Amino acid sequence: MVSDRVICSGCSLLCDDIIIKSDGLYIDEVIGACLKGKERFDQLTAKNRILNPLIRKNGELEEVSLDEAIEKTINLIKNSSKPLLYGFSTVSCEAQLKGIELARTINGFIDSNSIICQGKILNTSKETGITLTTIAEIINKADLLILWGANAAESIPRLLNKVLFSRGKFRMTGREIKTLIAIDPVKTASFGVMGVRDIALQIESGKDIDLIRVLKEECCVADSIPKTGIAGIDKDDLKRLLLHLTGAENGIIFIGQGIISNENSANLIKELLELVQLINVKQQKGRISVIMLGGHFNMAGFDHVALSICGKNHSLLFENNQLSESTETIISKIEKEDFDCSIIVGTDPISHLPWQLSNKLMAKPLIVIDNKRSATSYVADIIIPSAITGIESGGLAYRLDHIPIELKKIVSSPNNILSDEEILIKIMNGLQED
Repeated sequence: MVSDRVICSGCSLLCDDIIIKSDGLYIDEVIGACLKGKERFDQLTAKNRILNPLIRKNGELEEVSLDEAIEKTINLIKNSSKPLLYGFSTVSCEAQLKGIELARTINGFIDSNSIICQGKILNTSKETGITLTTIAEIINKADLLILWGANAAESIPRLLNKVLFSRGKFRMTGREIKTLIAIDPVKTASFGVMGVRDIALQIESGKDIDLIRVLKEECCVADSIPKTGIAGIDKDDLKRLLLHLTGAENGIIFIGQGIISNENSANLIKELLELVQLINVKQQKGRISVIMLGGHFNMAGFDHVALSICGKNHSLLFENNQLSESTETIISKIEKEDFDCSIIVGTDPISHLPWQLSNKLMAKPLIVIDNKRSATSYVADIIIPSAITGIESGGLAYRLDHIPIELKKIVSSPNNILSDEEILIKIMNGLQED
């Protein structure tokens, strides 16, 4: 039995301090992982693990050989004129690259989960600008942490352990000089880690934008003292929030799903990024930075891969094997039923999308490439099992702070299951042979 230090692909934090005990075939013990990380390693032997290819015959999914599943996939793609590819946030950058190459080859449309998550922030930042930072900088320098619409304690469980309770290289103390502020209409688990110097702001639902606009206005006035409260926050807490924002040496705003999923998310994100830029212009001794809390472990990777090879970070439409100008997204394509088959890689849109969109997606031929059963796999026409990235296959991934991390293969996959990249290569090779 050998002990190794490995990287966990349970979430976008990609913790690099996990210890496993393995004989090279099985993982017997995982030390240091959170519940999400443990669930990721448990997927190796989980009951919902997909171990064999399946094809729907006479209304039922039946086990077939990999070659038959690949051949059926190729035939389905050949008979398609508007294929849709979606997911790619739980695979390596190498697989994401092959997914984009496949979309180009078959004149398809490809989008990642980022388009309904952190991609919204990146798109808005093209207009407003954005100040990013890294986990290392937060650990070493931060004195202010703001969770805005972010329940980090549950969505990325070890994040606060790393950034809030660590001392860092440039601080004589750790938690003692760090202030945590939580801004959320819901009293989440993250409110439970508040200390005496921290600020818990349970604001009125839908009032985030009102709070941001007041902060922007007050930031523009020297020595301004708010006269009234806003969004359910009294003037004293509003003043404390304002003083921390403008007086921090190194402040971080973690933008969570509460902002991204808001009905008015486009304006809300724009106003928040403008607030950050406004504070930084006026800051004399420090800065405010932003961290986007995307959930899937390589959601940021697709944005980087797509941007590097296409000049666009999402919603790629190919015509005549060339990138075409388009304002469509995965949502609008499904809404208009502007597709005739879909290839879903490493995600579960049937569970995550509104039922109106799910019904339209499942009404047309559906191919799933994934390592676990889901609502999407139950309605699929073809299922191809894939190796678990970061455990049974390696590759590059981008951490939530956009730092590239190399994942290593730890154990071999059962039944010689291929990686997502190898499956996509097989499909492309099959298409080119005919």
